[in-house]
This record gives sequence, structure tokens and C-alpha cells, in this order.
Amino acid sequence: GGGVESCPDLVHHLKWVRRAHKADSDLRRLRRRLERTDEGLVPRFRTLLRLLGQWDYVRGWSLTAKGEQLRFVYNELDLLLTEAVSRGMFDDLNGSELAAVTSMFTYEARRLDAGQPAPPGEVGERIKQIDRLGLELTAAERGAGLPETRLPEAGFASTAYAWASGHDLEDLFDDDMGAGDFVRNCRQLIDVMRQLRDEFPRLAASAADGIRKLDRGVVAAGGRS
Repeated sequence: GGGVESCPDLVHHLKWVRRAHKADSDLRRLRRRLERTDEGLVPRFRTLLRLLGQWDYVRGWSLTAKGEQLRFVYNELDLLLTEAVSRGMFDDLNGSELAAVTSMFTYEARRLDAGQPAPPGEVGERIKQIDRLGLELTAAERGAGLPETRLPEAGFASTAYAWASGHDLEDLFDDDMGAGDFVRNCRQLIDVMRQLRDEFPRLAASAADGIRKLDRGVVAAGGRS
């Protein structure tokens, strides 16, 4: 009796199905890598579990408090993002500053950046801290023989900070060529900042402020299209 819809854990299962779909490309890449080696999936899983244990996300087969938070972060750099939050790298930032720092986890350069200066104040130091944390994680993954997480990128931080601080689009671009990529990057950034707002209570007020400052003008219009 009772179908799938009667399962008391259906919502929990559906969340993991969603995450599995989002990770599909990573799984295919991992499968190809496994096919080129003599390693099986079980040894690789045990290695990943050991790494998560070393970083205090699991104890045995149970999730820690950080592990529970990681479950609800949907981002390519989810472990790095959760760890950066845990280490206080997002604390005590206003909305514009938080937007700049968070952009490191959503932006991926398509070409060489022109070397924009870091936003002023504390943001530049937070960017350096997150860069170092990214190197720490990839070193741990490399040492364990796991696929390495891509490093965070600060190439959109100054633009995100300027937009969230109230600058007009004309202040950021000389022409309309970059507007499409700009809107796409802002929408991705807003999505992750909503996760920060909803899953990390001490960041909720600052994240909500940053979302409000980002989601205006062409960016808001892009979200409605």
C-alpha cells in the first residue's frame, strides 16, 4: 500500500535528487576518470568521506552541524563556500561587500581578466583569505587523490561591489557588449546570496541587503524574463 508520495522522507529525498541532477556533469567526469584507473567507486567514496571527516563535515556516518549546512548549499564550490562561512570569512560585511566576496564562488572567467583592483576596505583581505582557503582545499584533494575543486575567482568582485553600491550600468561598461554577461553573473550571484540568507542566520541581514542592492534595473528585468 501507499505510493512514492506516501514516503515520509519524500521532501528530503527530492532535495538529494535535485542535487544529483545538478552534479550530473561532475559524476560523468568522475566516471570517465574512474574508467581510466584501477580504482573502484567504493575506495573513492571512502577517500572522500575521510576528507570530509578531516574537515569536520562528517563523523562516522553522521553529518556534523557544518555537514547539515553543506546539504543546502547548491554551488559548484559548495564545500569551499561552506568552509569559508564557517571560518568567518563572510562575517561583519555590509551588503555590497558581501556581494563582492560571494561573487568569487559564482564567477568563472571566460577570458583573461584585465586585472581590476579589489574593492576597497576589508573586501580585499577577505578575497586573499578565500584564495588561500581554496589552495588549502585543492592541496587536500590532491593529496587524497581526489578531483580538485576549481579555485574561486575575484574577477567580478569589483563590478559586483560597484553595482551593489549604486553605480549605473554606464559607469561599468563603455558599450552594451558586456551587459548580457553582467546580468547573467548578477542573477547567479543573487541565487547564492539567497542561500546565504536562508541557511546561515548570522549572514541573513547582510545577504538580504546585498540582494536588494543587486536586484535592480537591468538585473531585476533579467530575473523577470
